[in-house]
Amino acid sequence: MDHELYADSAQARALDRRMSSDDDLHWSQGITPEEAAENNRAWLERLRIQNESRAASAKKVRLAALAKMEAMCGRSAAARGI
Repeated sequence: MDHELYADSAQARALDRRMSSDDDLHWSQGITPEEAAENNRAWLERLRIQNESRAASAKKVRLAALAKMEAMCGRSAAARGI
């Protein structure tokens, strides 16, 4: 039944063939431990930057909403919880 979800996907069929073969290749074949560690550090740095960007964006949205609320309801509206 699960295979029906990907019946039209050549990529999924190829992945199924690779995963079911006896000569399955490990994902890290051909990469040194040092390269894997560097890739991991780069990935973690990328995630950190994305998280910082999301947090900054969310803060801008909250500040804009607060400014709009204060403009519509008065300066103390946010403090009152309106």
